[in-house]
Amino acid sequence: MARIFISYRRQDSPATTGRIYDQLEAAFGSDKVFRDIDDISAGQDFRAKIAQEVDKSDILLVIIGPKWESITDSNGDRRLDNPNDFVRLEVEEGLKNPKKIVIPVLAENASMPSPEALPKSMRELCYRNAVNVRQDPDFHPDVQKLINQIR
Repeated sequence: MARIFISYRRQDSPATTGRIYDQLEAAFGSDKVFRDIDDISAGQDFRAKIAQEVDKSDILLVIIGPKWESITDSNGDRRLDNPNDFVRLEVEEGLKNPKKIVIPVLAENASMPSPEALPKSMRELCYRNAVNVRQDPDFHPDVQKLINQIR
């Protein structure tokens, strides 16, 4: 059974990501789905744990909400432009491994970013076929489609 890593921005689509996680956990089991907020223990080095889990995963789901590419840090700089941004690192790691399946998940009616809007190391993401996960009443059928694709 495939191991799934969920990459997302807490400032972008936390509620939708939580619902997706719950559905994936019910379908595949909690030991097969990783989301940082649920699976990193207090006091654990989250950098090492995230790197380990991305490496162990077979599928990387990149949850892209409406603000995913434009979220900024406390200095007003776009986070994706920071080479140490965790979402960027997760996506880059997934894309450079040809055995890993990287699936963009467009949440809350988000659009796929254009290649020019992303750092060069992430542009390959734009050419991966995405799955849409919309709000209710479409949420459950959309997530079921995602689950079927993973299976």
